[in-house]
Amino acid sequence: MRRLASRRFDFTPSRAIRAFVVVSHASSIALVAAMPLGLPLVAGLALLVAALGVRTWRGLGSGLAGMVVRSDGSVAGLGADGRALPGALREGSVALPLLATIAWRADGERRTRKVPVAFDALTPEAHRELRVFLRYATSGRDDSPPSSQARASISAALSALVCPARR
Repeated sequence: MRRLASRRFDFTPSRAIRAFVVVSHASSIALVAAMPLGLPLVAGLALLVAALGVRTWRGLGSGLAGMVVRSDGSVAGLGADGRALPGALREGSVALPLLATIAWRADGERRTRKVPVAFDALTPEAHRELRVFLRYATSGRDDSPPSSQARASISAALSALVCPARR
């Protein structure tokens, strides 16, 4: 019988993601300003990019306050208001050293949500554990919960490169 492991991850506001939003929107405004278009069109596009940046900035704090990830691929999104939203992991979760992206679908919904978790949103140990859980839960292995990152599969990451995964 398979032993189910579960771990709760509480997110803190990420300075790295906020810096990315500022830099990406500022560089987009600079590119729009460099376009050979009329002044009213450039000004309108620059205002649009700035408005989208402000909307993204405001939306960063209103997302999930945390997640509960289980080794069987089920998750529960923890809202800032204390409610839990159960769901399941989907394809597209990424586990990198500086960024983990959790792709999940809430029960009863059609769309897949993606939650970016930067390295500074969790403690280093918790971020590593999240990456191990994501790799294990999407690997398709059914024997036991993960004990370390060494045995986690990277077949999902290699499938984009059309390389066979080795075990």
